[in-house]
Amino acid sequence: MFLHVDGSTFFIDNEYFGDRISGYTLPGFVLQPKVEWQISNKVTLSGGAHWLYYWGARDYPATTAYGAYPLYDSVSNPLHLLPWLQTKIHFSPDLELTLGCLDADGHDMPMPLYNFERSTVADPETGFRLKYWGEWLKMDFWCDWREYIWDRSPVPERFTAGASGKLMFNNEDWTLYLPLHFVVQHEGGQNMSVPHNINNNFNGAAGLGLKTSWHNSQLDISCRAMWYHQHGNAAVPFSNGWGVYPEVDLSLPSDWLFMTSYWHGKNFVPLLGSWHYSSLSANTEGLFFDRTRVITLYGGKRWQFSDNRPVIRCNLIVYGTLYHYLPSTGTFADGTTKDYGHRTQIAFGAIFQFFPTVKLH
Repeated sequence: MFLHVDGSTFFIDNEYFGDRISGYTLPGFVLQPKVEWQISNKVTLSGGAHWLYYWGARDYPATTAYGAYPLYDSVSNPLHLLPWLQTKIHFSPDLELTLGCLDADGHDMPMPLYNFERSTVADPETGFRLKYWGEWLKMDFWCDWREYIWDRSPVPERFTAGASGKLMFNNEDWTLYLPLHFVVQHEGGQNMSVPHNINNNFNGAAGLGLKTSWHNSQLDISCRAMWYHQHGNAAVPFSNGWGVYPEVDLSLPSDWLFMTSYWHGKNFVPLLGSWHYSSLSANTEGLFFDRTRVITLYGGKRWQFSDNRPVIRCNLIVYGTLYHYLPSTGTFADGTTKDYGHRTQIAFGAIFQFFPTVKLH
């Protein structure tokens, strides 16, 4: 039996301006104290709590699940504290089933499909996860249940399900891989007390990638075609959309990571991804853009620390990101249009992660 006190302290500053997305700052910490019990060599049970705290926050929205940046709610709690319970079953070294709270790792999805800030500040995903991590195939299937409903409930049930994986062809000098990602958000349910529509939104991606060594560094070059589809969502003025996302990552032996990418999309809505790649405005209701073209530059450094008294692993991550929007035309809810020129947005952050472990028995 072990005691884990996983957590992070963070300061994330997103300096965003204009009609596409508003800036915000995330200063605070997350704590996940939990007790882990190894029932057998294949089954592990852990239980505890998840506590999110923002410096200066006096109350916390109470009726919505927290994503990268939660919406204001007139109903609030004095703190944001959630139960944590997880069961992991290892069927083999490569195959694992998780029930309850899921580990926050981003499901190996690119930025237009998964905003990496969610891994730090979002509520734990809760549901189930089936993960296969083999030599030539890596697959991750999960379901995150966000809104449970009772009989005759006035609100719909909500959940997110997804699949993410890679088919890999390995060589001594390189790895060729075929990435595949799929996300669906469902809103609906039965036995509700009010009339309702079934609302389903989909994101998907497929592509080609190559990993290789380059001057003692790791180079990853990929390109993904992405798509969006919705059924029953009256708030979105289109049913289908697409995007193309080439990306280059360079990991240095000194734990520096550099990334550059280009996004070209039309009628695309990221369900879990960064709103920089959306055809809809995040801060101006009814505004959408004819084309979304974004050049992204990222640079980050990680420092690793460890101690064996007790076992402590720590990471300090410092990063900066630049988003450059190319010209586009926006259409407002009343039909009027506006031409937008070049604009550059920046974000930076520091995240200190810690994972101390104490053996109890």
